Amino acid sequence: MILLSDSKKHSLLENAIVVNSHTILPYVGNPDIEAIVCTRSFARLCQGLSFPHLKMVQLLSAGYDGLDLDYYRREDIHLCNAANVYNIGMAEFVVYAMLMRAKRYHRSIKNRMLRPFRNYCYITEMAGKTAGILGAGNIGSQIAKRLEAFDMHVLGFDIKTDDRPHFEMIYNSDGLTSFLGRCDYIINCMPLFKSTEGMICKEWFDNMKDDVTIINVGRKGIINDHDFLCFLKEHKDASAILDMFEKIPNPITNPYRRLRNVLVLPGVTAISREINEKLGVLIRENMRRLQDGEDLLNQIV
Repeated sequence: MILLSDSKKHSLLENAIVVNSHTILPYVGNPDIEAIVCTRSFARLCQGLSFPHLKMVQLLSAGYDGLDLDYYRREDIHLCNAANVYNIGMAEFVVYAMLMRAKRYHRSIKNRMLRPFRNYCYITEMAGKTAGILGAGNIGSQIAKRLEAFDMHVLGFDIKTDDRPHFEMIYNSDGLTSFLGRCDYIINCMPLFKSTEGMICKEWFDNMKDDVTIINVGRKGIINDHDFLCFLKEHKDASAILDMFEKIPNPITNPYRRLRNVLVLPGVTAISREINEKLGVLIRENMRRLQDGEDLLNQIV
């Protein structure tokens, strides 16, 4: 028996039983539950529940921060994520966001005056500019591949690696100041762990260009909110395109939405028809492998 935490994904695994945080309770202790396909937050909930014969938890996300990996090892439960499912869709969206900024889409679309009276001096090209990608993993590499085709200088910052295709250079911690000072665009796609929580802070912003464009498609916890808001308020020529909110930000109370140099997106970077199809292929293949006793894809534990 397979449990699924997201009713919108039921078409991907039609033999699964859809549950939520309340309807899962009758299944606690059920020896027939072999697999749970769920979000990261639902997996955290399940860590406190008993499923005697649970063999596998398949995440719908690539990230697995906040999960107790020791729990899965101790209970002999396989934990798999959705790595490589979202890479291309997210990379394309980052390029789209950068083009919106370079071509000043939201400003230009309102300018319907006759051509002789238009002011095009604010429209720029991406070619020749420098893009810095925080995180040179699967998503970062796909972004770099696309930006390279725009004739941009593509730099990376990564704590673990210093060599990946499509990057001119990858900096590590000791080269952070130089990295930040070179970038016209900074794209964050780093994973959230205890070591990266609040990492992007005043020390980072102080070394950025005054007119930098910051695009965040990573987890919100990586950025120090107070320091980021101060930087954006003090540097009117800087801008930010943010898709880092797990819930749609309140248009009245959310401080980022009050800033004219910030565009807030409601969690749409990792959404596409193709992503959904690839996610379905991964889930069904892993369920088959589980039944046949084969090695699982994207296994973390």
